[in-house]
Amino acid sequence: MFSMSNINADKIDIHPSVEIGKNVTIDCGTIKLGEFCKIGDDVTITCNSFEVDSWLFMWHGVEVGRGGCNGIDSNVKIGKGVGIFENTVLNPSEPIEIGDNCGIGADVMIWTHGAWLDITQGFPSDFGPVKIGKNVWLPARSIVLPNVEIGDNVVIGTNSIINRDLPSGCFAAGSPCKVIKENVYPKKLSDEEIEIMITNILEDWLKLIRSKQVTRNIKVRYEKQNIYLNQSYHETIYNIEERTINGHINNVSEDLRDYLRRRGIKIYTDRFFKSI
Repeated sequence: MFSMSNINADKIDIHPSVEIGKNVTIDCGTIKLGEFCKIGDDVTITCNSFEVDSWLFMWHGVEVGRGGCNGIDSNVKIGKGVGIFENTVLNPSEPIEIGDNCGIGADVMIWTHGAWLDITQGFPSDFGPVKIGKNVWLPARSIVLPNVEIGDNVVIGTNSIINRDLPSGCFAAGSPCKVIKENVYPKKLSDEEIEIMITNILEDWLKLIRSKQVTRNIKVRYEKQNIYLNQSYHETIYNIEERTINGHINNVSEDLRDYLRRRGIKIYTDRFFKSI
């Protein structure tokens, strides 16, 4: 649900499932939002083009714009399943590209230009695109500077300043950011490790759902890539490998799906994630 009155664009392609919050301003040449995108309150998007595949979760107070964002290169392209948390700034004076399944933490800044002092006197000036690959975690209060490319499957430490390219599969941190470990991700886990991890997650969820005073009889277990949720005579099956859900769907089964998302296991359907 959204109002067209706060959208100023020459080309508008917004899927009917999109949800846009209050006090949102969109001023673009092209705006494209695929299915199940959700934009929070007090968001500003100002650039030449802003294109999202699907399942964007943009929290409140995010700003896309600031200086130099009216040119033809002021373009933002975002893949599927990206989360951008509160008060983050994306400055697409030059193009910004964010791949599938990336998490951009709160108060992050991504800059594609930086200049203030007189360059004829030798002061620095930096203009250039930023490209972030797939499966990247860029946590709170980190800063990405212009002309940076981050590979796929990268985890970065909090409060890092990224002023250089980072290779795929690494863990990096620091100010300036440096590679701490190479070829770390993705990591192959054994079946036993996965079973222990998911069993612990399910035990945590059971404690949470009981604290919400859900009175029905609920049992949940993990077995051979499947999570089985039983509610009296109804069963829901979550396939972890194929990321599918089958069987009985109600507010409890959706609460578990959302809890799995928050713990790092995303199962996409034709519904927004929602907790009780």
